[in-house]
Order: sequence, then structure tokens, then C-alpha cells
Amino acid sequence: MPLNILVVEDSELDYELLVATLSREGLRPSTTRVEDETGMRDAFAKARVDAVITDHNLPRFDSFASLKVAKSIDADIPVIVLSGEMSEDLAVASLHAGADDFVLKTRMFRIAAALQQSLKAAGARRDARNAVAALAQSEAKLHALTQHLESAKEDERRAIAQEIHDDIGGALTALKFELVRLKRTVRDAGAQPHLDSISQLLESAVVASHRIQHALRPAVLDAGLVPALEWLARGFGERSGIQIDFQANRDEFEIAPDRAAALYRVAQEALTNIRKHANATHVHMQLFALGNEVTLEVQDDGHGFDPASLQVTPGFGVNGMMERARGLGGWSEVSSSPGRGTTVMFSIPPLLGQPAIEREAE
Repeated sequence: MPLNILVVEDSELDYELLVATLSREGLRPSTTRVEDETGMRDAFAKARVDAVITDHNLPRFDSFASLKVAKSIDADIPVIVLSGEMSEDLAVASLHAGADDFVLKTRMFRIAAALQQSLKAAGARRDARNAVAALAQSEAKLHALTQHLESAKEDERRAIAQEIHDDIGGALTALKFELVRLKRTVRDAGAQPHLDSISQLLESAVVASHRIQHALRPAVLDAGLVPALEWLARGFGERSGIQIDFQANRDEFEIAPDRAAALYRVAQEALTNIRKHANATHVHMQLFALGNEVTLEVQDDGHGFDPASLQVTPGFGVNGMMERARGLGGWSEVSSSPGRGTTVMFSIPPLLGQPAIEREAE
């Protein structure tokens, strides 16, 4: 494919010298000469432009204006500034403005090498930009897939929990009634211990059924996220003996079921880790809903840990939490230090389709 170069030059003689110099170095590009912004924009509109070589001083234009026009059309296009003025400040200013190279007209023999090098650099910039764009697109697809899987997983859990409640739960309840009736009719004293054993096994099955239903889909979430977290905190305090307080800035707000479940499960996992590992005496849990962001914070006064240790032995629970947050368009972090406790933060948009949360720079 022939090389197309746009030359911004008011001098016909300088333009011919430039073309001759490029030809002498083995380059025979297709060139178009213009003198101002209108000419540049027309040339870009008519054909592909691979590079721009611009004089610095023109009657109605200069190299900085040329750079601005070229970069506004193609951010990666190579631009070389030609100047008859030998000024280090001008050369530095040109490079800072986005020029790939600065060549003096008295050293025109450098132009071919400068052009080839600039074309390579532009190709590298385009490759890097395309790689970044492809990575961003891949991450967007991954996040969308994660979001879909989270939603599908919650739907499936809800369906299984409902089936356990309706089918298995119903069958177990019916068996309990039948067992009570059987106990009333059986007169053999030797059979009673066996019937009592069956009754205990049946009660254990009922408890296990309720436990599995709760693990799959906490029924308390049907009352709302805030009441569910209050219930979770109260139960944690009763079972662990650790003092815990829970606060929320709003009692009710609109939130998708899968996102409420995600926040509940993060709180559940954080409290489980505190009970197992933190040796804490007090836990503070807070839910803050504002606009397109719902943030859960769980803080304890336990012995903490060095976050760098996660790089050596990654915590799959932490990594899973962070990936879940990214998949739902949010963010999460775990901050801790030895002897200073641990803080878990998890923040997501409450509804599907809301813009992803961008964290402010600290």
C-alpha cells in the first residue's frame, strides 16, 4: 500500500526539495501539499493520510496549529515539524505538543529516517491503543458474563430453595403427621424407642432442609435487605458472643434481588471470617445507600493481618468478593494491618443497567 503524506508547506521550492530528499533515500510516497487548516481537513477527508510533515512558519498557519488539526483527526498519526529556525525551546515545545520529531531544514537529510522512525512509533501506539481497547472490551464482556451468571445463579438458588420448601418440606411435614398418628395406634412398647428414633431423624431432616433453604436463598431477604442484615447481625452476636452493632442510613430503597443477595452474602462471609480468625470483641456493620451506589462496610477490632500476605497466599474468598463486585459494576476492598483490625467494603449499583461506580482518587 503506497505511503500517503500530507505536507503543510507554503514554499513550492521547499516542498520539491522535501520530495526529492525522500526519493533519494528510497521513499517514493504519494504527497499532497496544503497551506492551512482548510487544506488539511480537505486532504484528510479525500484520502487516507499516513503522516504529516509540517513547516513551522506559514503565513496563515504554524506547526502547532497543524499538530492540533492532525491529532484531532487521528490521535496516533505521526507528525514531523520542519523548521528553518534553530531553537531548542521550539523543538522541545513541538515534541510536548505531540510531534514525533523536529527536523531543521538545513539538515533535511534526516527527514527520511525521521519519517520511518515516526511511522514505526505510530504503529506501536496504534497497537497499544488497540490492545487497551480489546482488553477493555474483553473485561466488559467478562463483567457482563459475571453479572449474568450471578443473576442466573441466584435465580437457580431461589428455584431450588422453593422446590425444597414445597416438595421436600411438604413431604417431611406429612411424614411428621403420619408418625404422630402411628405412635397413637401402635401399642407395642418395644416399638416406641424405634418410633422415637425415627421422630428424631425426621426432625433432623427438617432442620437440615431449613438450613439448606437458607443457604440457597435466605428467606429473610424477602423482608428487605436492611431487616435481613439486622437479623444476620443479631444472630451473629447471639452465637459468637461478640458485640456487634448495625446501622443503615435508609430503611427502604429499591434494589435488585441478586444485588441484595450479593450484599447479604458478603456480610455473611465477613462475619464468618471474623468469628473464625479475627479474635475480635466488637464489630461495626454499616449499610449506606445513596443514588446509584449501595455500600456495605464491616469493621472489626481484631488482630488484623498484613494485606501483603494475600499476594503470597491469595484468599479465594477475598478474590471472589472483588470479582463479584466488578461483575456487578462496583468495587470492593479489604484493608487491615496487624493489631488494628480489618475493614471490608463492598459497593455496587443497586439496579441492573446503572453506570459502573468509579472510585474517587484518594
